[in-house]
Amino acid sequence: MHLARSIFALQFCAILHPDAANSQVKPDTGRSILAVRATQPIKIDGRITEGVWQRAGETSFTQRQPDEGAPASQKTEAWVAYDEDALYVAVKLYDSHPDSIMGRLARRDQDSESDEIGVGIDAAHDKRTAMYFLVNPAGAIQDGTFSNDTQMDESWDGVWDVAVHVEEWGWTAEYRIPYSQLRFPKADHYTWGIEIYRGIKRRNEESYLVLYPRTDRVRVSRWVELKGIEGIKPPARIELLPYAAATGKFVQEPGVDAFNVGRTDPFEFQRRYPFNIGADAKVGLAGDVTLDLSLNPDFAQVEVDPAVVNLTAYEVYYQEKRPFFMEGSNILSFGRGGASGLQDFNWSDPNFFYSRRIGRAPQGSVNHRGFLDVPDRTTILGAAKVSGKITNSWSFAAVSALTDREHGQADSAEVRFKNEIEPLSFYGIVRTLKEFNDARQAIGILGTVVGRDMRDDRLKGVMNNRALSIGLDGWSFLDEKKIWVLTGWAGASSVSGTKDRMVNLQRSAQHYFQRPDASYLGVDSSATSLTGWASRIWLDKVSGNWIFNSAIGAIHPNFETNDVGFLSRADVINSHIYLGYEWYEPEGMFRTKAISGAIVREFNFGGKKTGESYQLFLSGQFLNYWGASLSLAYYGETYDDQRTRGGPLMKSLRSRSMALNLSSDSRKSLYGSLNVSAGRGESGGWLYTTGLYFNWKASRTLNTSIYIDFSRVHNASQFITAVADVQATATYGTRYVFGVLDQKQLSTTLRLNWTFTPKLSFQLYLQPLLSTGSYPSIMELAQPGTFMFNRYGEWKSWNPDFNFKSLRANAVFRWEYLPGSTMYFVWTNEKMDYESRGDFSLERDVSRLMRMTPDNVYSIKITYWINP
Repeated sequence: MHLARSIFALQFCAILHPDAANSQVKPDTGRSILAVRATQPIKIDGRITEGVWQRAGETSFTQRQPDEGAPASQKTEAWVAYDEDALYVAVKLYDSHPDSIMGRLARRDQDSESDEIGVGIDAAHDKRTAMYFLVNPAGAIQDGTFSNDTQMDESWDGVWDVAVHVEEWGWTAEYRIPYSQLRFPKADHYTWGIEIYRGIKRRNEESYLVLYPRTDRVRVSRWVELKGIEGIKPPARIELLPYAAATGKFVQEPGVDAFNVGRTDPFEFQRRYPFNIGADAKVGLAGDVTLDLSLNPDFAQVEVDPAVVNLTAYEVYYQEKRPFFMEGSNILSFGRGGASGLQDFNWSDPNFFYSRRIGRAPQGSVNHRGFLDVPDRTTILGAAKVSGKITNSWSFAAVSALTDREHGQADSAEVRFKNEIEPLSFYGIVRTLKEFNDARQAIGILGTVVGRDMRDDRLKGVMNNRALSIGLDGWSFLDEKKIWVLTGWAGASSVSGTKDRMVNLQRSAQHYFQRPDASYLGVDSSATSLTGWASRIWLDKVSGNWIFNSAIGAIHPNFETNDVGFLSRADVINSHIYLGYEWYEPEGMFRTKAISGAIVREFNFGGKKTGESYQLFLSGQFLNYWGASLSLAYYGETYDDQRTRGGPLMKSLRSRSMALNLSSDSRKSLYGSLNVSAGRGESGGWLYTTGLYFNWKASRTLNTSIYIDFSRVHNASQFITAVADVQATATYGTRYVFGVLDQKQLSTTLRLNWTFTPKLSFQLYLQPLLSTGSYPSIMELAQPGTFMFNRYGEWKSWNPDFNFKSLRANAVFRWEYLPGSTMYFVWTNEKMDYESRGDFSLERDVSRLMRMTPDNVYSIKITYWINP
């Protein structure tokens, strides 16, 4: 409890500390930049020789780091011009040591760890959203969007032009940003927001036209005003992107049934060589609103998902990697607006919209043996997205998609069987957010709907017929200086289906209504629908050296969003208090440092305490730009209502953990980090993990990184299975079987990025994984609500040990052969092996994995951008 008292003492100091009211730096509201109309064509060559640039430019830049508030160490001069079609920005970046300018080639949107210049444009002048455009001295570019004032999203890829040139006194950058890439309503005279940022890598220096302090989580709303633009109008924004994609799959075929021996697989050719064509369209509607259409979209992702050994009952969450869903996804973000530093501990917001549900692998199966033809993803017939701003303070987005009815086929001795394995389905998502009083308050709505047309009764038992959800979110700043903000969300869900489906849903890992000692729950076998709610609210301090964040959230047992969202578990009430202090002024051996702590409590809806922890975090950056962090945690004795996977409660005994990280100076050609973590509990369980990361900037064009991770886990109570037995009266007629698990896992992630030009690159991803688990003893839960076990006598008849090995490789060749037009060539290779043995032998396991025959998939995709 000493840690708890320390955290409350920090909280008391935060309330009394004067910086809580005076730390926020006031924006320079009177400053502006004048854009001048270009009377002659501007050639984008980086030379900055046109007449429109031959005038005094803007030179007042302020450091954000390393010396916050000081003038920039090197002179920067910037100009802005415009014509009927585009906005132009020219920048001269003087450098007293031009031989030290760092410029490395990198593929688009990859951090090149170089000097750079960035331009941000808030064309709607809503002081919340913007586009940004970055370039380094080698011509490598990054672009993306701002939302919620500070949140950056790199998924947007605009079509714009920039040229750079290295001079004996420094370097230059010259931009052309077409109006078609900006969103703004028609006006006689325009006032936009603009930010110009310069990074000098060797000094880790960031300087801006207007400073936004590190203690202040405000950005776009501080930008300088850009004035002088008049006599232009928003263009008709029409973009077409047709594509063609072909794939060759050379995979290991499953064993042939006896009745098909000697026959050729009739599905082999169509399964191995799929071909697809389609098109995307982007159409500007009224004002800022854009319509995105996709006809027969190719939603295959370019990068593979990492291999995961999942011993839990919960689904693994994977990041979205498909461009249609990634681009502009920030406008569909929900529940966390207004604040930028919200904290969560042992809590994950349920997603109302998880885009990877659309086009996922079919959920049904073929119920006959033989040669099989089963698609690995659901065909998306079409998708549409409308997004934009109705007014400067009112945003709107809607997404709809229709997925095809999928069938699986089986050929059994020349007899064909066909089963529906995925129904015709509609997905709809609507989102709107209205801000008030200069974004001091806001309220938003998010709604989703899923409808399925199921013709096969087997599917009706595994999928919901209909799913609806609605959520309200918003925020309100509590003081004039916008230091304290209250933000949160609340939502409800309703799903319906057959009685069998509702029973399966109630018994699923997300709900576990069958828990025998949960008197407030119970499986309703007559139900044909399930309706629940969820909510979370935060109080956050958004500026100043003192950090404060507290939250409380709840997910009702009946809440369910997995048809088009993502929910790991329901029946949880979670709360925390988080408090800390950050120092940004160099002192002693530290350049910056921070201390913070958290107290966390968690309950289920039956009132049982399921979580209790006290956590302490220390971090700092040294004067030489190395960094270190340390976290300590104590977990109290609680109940675990998930470990028996639908069975009775178990005790979760006290435990402690720590994690240490040490990182080196990323300015060097070779840098890295070391991560060490360990934990031990009164149950007898323990763990430790070690991770080692290296990044080598081998040349101006080649970058490689490797991450090696080894973990050893001794789990004193790993769930294995549940066995019905009427004689197990102490545990409600079921024996809950656990094992002492000794798991060892070694994984390596290797990435190679070879950039030939800013538009031509090669990327290689390689991930070998070895994971073994042995069970030296097997036992069963002796008494609900305890951590006591009896020896399980039946275990010698079966072997839960495992030895899993995999190797995943992914190579991507990208070529932007014309602006907005790209060719991809992708190779994916995968090996996988499983044995029922629990010992770990690096030499043996690697040798066996290398002898495995891999699955190889080759894909080529070509897109062509048309801007009529």
